[in-house]
Amino acid sequence: MFEIIEKTNRAEMFSSYSCMGSQFIEKLNPFSYEKNLIKISPDCSFSIYTGDCCYVLKNSSALIFDPLEYLDCGDSYKFGEDYFIYLGLVDEKAKIIVSLNATYPNGMRPENTRKIGGFHYGSIRKVSDDGLWVPVDSNGVKFGSTGIKWQDNVTEGIVPNSVWDLKNRPKTLFGGLVKVGGIWVSIYQASKRTNFTFMEGENLTHVAEGMLQSCYGQYPVSGIDGLCQYNFSELAARAGMRLMSYSEWQAAAYGAPQGEADANVYGWCDETNKVRARTGCSVNLETGLHDAEKGAKPYAISAMNVVDTTGNVWEWLGEYSNRHDAPEGEWGYYDQLGPGMGQIYGWKTDSFSAFAAGGHWHRGIYCGPRAINPDDQPWKVNVHIGTRLACDSL
Repeated sequence: MFEIIEKTNRAEMFSSYSCMGSQFIEKLNPFSYEKNLIKISPDCSFSIYTGDCCYVLKNSSALIFDPLEYLDCGDSYKFGEDYFIYLGLVDEKAKIIVSLNATYPNGMRPENTRKIGGFHYGSIRKVSDDGLWVPVDSNGVKFGSTGIKWQDNVTEGIVPNSVWDLKNRPKTLFGGLVKVGGIWVSIYQASKRTNFTFMEGENLTHVAEGMLQSCYGQYPVSGIDGLCQYNFSELAARAGMRLMSYSEWQAAAYGAPQGEADANVYGWCDETNKVRARTGCSVNLETGLHDAEKGAKPYAISAMNVVDTTGNVWEWLGEYSNRHDAPEGEWGYYDQLGPGMGQIYGWKTDSFSAFAAGGHWHRGIYCGPRAINPDDQPWKVNVHIGTRLACDSL
């Protein structure tokens, strides 16, 4: 456990920490899937400033613990939620606290706690334990169909690549993120945190108000909410995030099964679907709550634990293409970008397009982890297109 090794008034100690390696918090045995244990590496030191002095805490050996035993409220996880790991001081004794609160734990104060990491609890696709993250069947065969076939080999728990700490973390704690390579990607398609308004009350112009989120059980935002690709870029930047490139998106979607024409098992893409669905695996379509037995799209998750890359809504990317497929045209300025937004110089009115990936709610087998649509213009307010956000590591 952490022990107090120093008590000081030195100002330079008030926000310091020291840990070896590129990260110090991780899920223990992440590919065993049997337990949800967290490991904190040995010889980490953190300071907590209580308002009148600074305490330096250090662990001399590795700490392995079950976060459920350290919850500040309740004794079970809430599916699809972010949890935060804190160090706290009570009567000059150090303790670990795990909380849903992003500010400070219940029963504590900002002055006697310090946030050092966190994780997301949700769906996990079972993958190989060789560091390659290849989907496996229940017998460990890569892309196998023995026992439980790889497409259906999904469980729930602490999402291993969602675990972050002060060294290994996204630039912005947007919430609902997993690490894919060197970037952090939203687990869920972007949904509405706050309502949107537009410059002079019109869409196709700048967004005046509104925020996005990555959250389980919500409706993904799209052109239904008046947003075009430009608006999603603005909203991403507002949150310290960005739209993804196609190669980044493919890395995040790797290992997600292709959609089916007559089912919503691997994604919301049954050809009879009429509207978008709530985000997340095994989600109750009415309430947005987790339903392990009857919830929709139970296996709509990639090897990197990114959900809904197959179907639901197309996802605007941050890449563009110039189109020359008109039988005839003329280079010139075209007023397509919205009031007060300038004009496009192109071969024709729709000669410029933005990429979108994944497919949407009634495209069946056309939806999947490489599905791509370069057809729509970035100013197009399309009800079928939403997005997913990403950011770099700190």
